[in-house]
Amino acid sequence: MPRRKPSRISQSEPIYEVITAAPAHSFALNRHDYPADCAKWNYHPEYELHLITAGNGRYVIGDYVGTFHARSLFLIGPDLPHNWFSNVDQDETVSGRDLVVQIKPAWLQSLVQLCPEFEEITRLLDDAANGIEFHGPSLDILCHQMEDLEIADPAERVAKFISLLVNLAKAPRHVLCRSWNFQSSKTSGSRVINQIMQLLLSTDLRTVKQAEIARHVKMSPSAFSRLFQQAIGDTFTNFVRRLRINRACNLLMTTDDPISSVSTDAGFSNLSNFNRAFLDEKGVTPRKYRLAAKNTNK
Repeated sequence: MPRRKPSRISQSEPIYEVITAAPAHSFALNRHDYPADCAKWNYHPEYELHLITAGNGRYVIGDYVGTFHARSLFLIGPDLPHNWFSNVDQDETVSGRDLVVQIKPAWLQSLVQLCPEFEEITRLLDDAANGIEFHGPSLDILCHQMEDLEIADPAERVAKFISLLVNLAKAPRHVLCRSWNFQSSKTSGSRVINQIMQLLLSTDLRTVKQAEIARHVKMSPSAFSRLFQQAIGDTFTNFVRRLRINRACNLLMTTDDPISSVSTDAGFSNLSNFNRAFLDEKGVTPRKYRLAAKNTNK
């Protein structure tokens, strides 16, 4: 059977997703198949707890690319782009692959402010700004707790979710992204950094220019550079290059486009620069990366 390629939306700039909880519910809980219209490269202001229940493949969270399998569990912070995708046959569906809880930051902040015993949850949420994957001997229990939320009545679901949060805060976890921590910035320029990130998330990476972003937020180039490096921990140029490599990884895994086309679509001016930057970032050439991705998903 021919292999299904994800839609081109999942390979472009992330889509802003509007999350709506059911009336009189504290958070949204949904399960969906793969492929599905909502399974795309997206971001939103809510925290997202995401359980993969079946299948395997690759995921992209911020500037991090990894592999997933059944019983992989993630916590994604606000406005952090993310996507999970599997190579499936043309007519194949992975039923109920994704179980997702999406919670507004204000609800979580109220919870931890109300109960000082939840200090560990605060640290968990701080780490989630850069994306978390959970691991260790407690992972299976956490997955079962997540699945129990589906069958609980609304009031019981809230109690079960708080219990799950406490256990997540104690579980071993791997923080994924290296410098996607703009939401937790406590500097006076945090509002501007948030605005800059929103612009980056909605701008074509092939045409993005630092001077234009600085002009949009009404800053001089030098002041923009200082603020960005202080808040993000890296230069604007390096950060955008990692975003472009991230997009290239997505294209390499989901299309059969020539490497030269991937380079152009990801925003690199020439193939040699792309190959060099990709090797520096990922430790392998784009061709070897694509081959490894295909072997993983066989």
